[in-house]
Amino acid sequence: MLTLIDGFRLGGAETLLVPLAVAARDTDLKIDMDILGVGLESNNADKTLALLAEAGIQPRSLGIRRLLDPSGIPRLTREIRDGGYDVVHAHLEMAMTLAVPAARLARRPVVCTFHHVTSPLSGRAGWRERAAVEAASRSDRVLFVSEASRKSFGDIYRRRRVPANWTVLHNGIDIDQFHPGPSDAAVLSELTGGRRPIVVLPAAFRHFKGIPVAIDAWPHVVRQHPTALLVLVGGGPDEGALRQRAADVGMTDSIVFAGVRTDMPSVYRTADMVLLPSTYGENLPTVLIEASAAGKAIAASRIGGIPDIIVDGVTGRLFEPNDPVALAATVCQLLADESLRENLGEAATLRARSEFSATSWARRLYALYSEIAEKSR
Repeated sequence: MLTLIDGFRLGGAETLLVPLAVAARDTDLKIDMDILGVGLESNNADKTLALLAEAGIQPRSLGIRRLLDPSGIPRLTREIRDGGYDVVHAHLEMAMTLAVPAARLARRPVVCTFHHVTSPLSGRAGWRERAAVEAASRSDRVLFVSEASRKSFGDIYRRRRVPANWTVLHNGIDIDQFHPGPSDAAVLSELTGGRRPIVVLPAAFRHFKGIPVAIDAWPHVVRQHPTALLVLVGGGPDEGALRQRAADVGMTDSIVFAGVRTDMPSVYRTADMVLLPSTYGENLPTVLIEASAAGKAIAASRIGGIPDIIVDGVTGRLFEPNDPVALAATVCQLLADESLRENLGEAATLRARSEFSATSWARRLYALYSEIAEKSR
């Protein structure tokens, strides 16, 4: 099968191809997958290419300069025919806009995947996305990686009726290194000086991650749990403003700025629970899958694709976004009940491995590819 993507920039969809390709190759499925970027090779990111190379993947770039390049569809059609592919799977806008007509000309089934929660767009960006939606809707199957993503596209582009070929199929990640286990004493000492309980918030310091909401909620948490620490794992240009906010609410001793870490499996295992208070824009946050696989109870806002990962009351607890009081109440409930945290963590691990591992993702795709390939014969 042929996997198409706009190019190999440094992004979520691009890097997700690594665990998918490895799982497809190394499981009993033995999916023969070629990966092709439709854009210019000069636009590729060295880091993304290095990640692919480390996984034994050799991607190619077709070198199409722009969406309206008249040679684009004929060149891609030849690639599909000459490669003898059974199925074409396109990710991102340019790839799917070109892939659907090319696959039809080559008489091959085609699948398209959208990887984001959308919002109303204008100008060139709006035109590109609308073109991708129209093309994708003529494919054999349109995949959205969360229910929030499918709903957002339906609200904007298909208000009367969502097409029958639009469906949700969750992405997966490589979760082999994320598993339950004891705290790392060195990490515990480094992050907190040995203090507990520890609530880890793993997120880039971006406005939609809701970190200010967590900071504003922390005085309420500390009133019930005086030794509780909020450990912010991440970084970004907003760090100065966030530090000042922590000082303004008198929480400099209870909020730790841990920086960007490369040892997240150990960080998760050291945590008593994990928190993600996003305010909007989340599709399928990888950190919640990682924390779930590590067996951690999670408190997160009920927004975007987060409820696809966290089943409220089963694998974690959800609260309303932008509400410091609701956040504090949820965190305090979990900190007060170790048995509840353990039960939620155990269920979260099982769900992460069955629904969000790269292997489970590859198996679901294999079933889909087999179905549409059989129908096309």
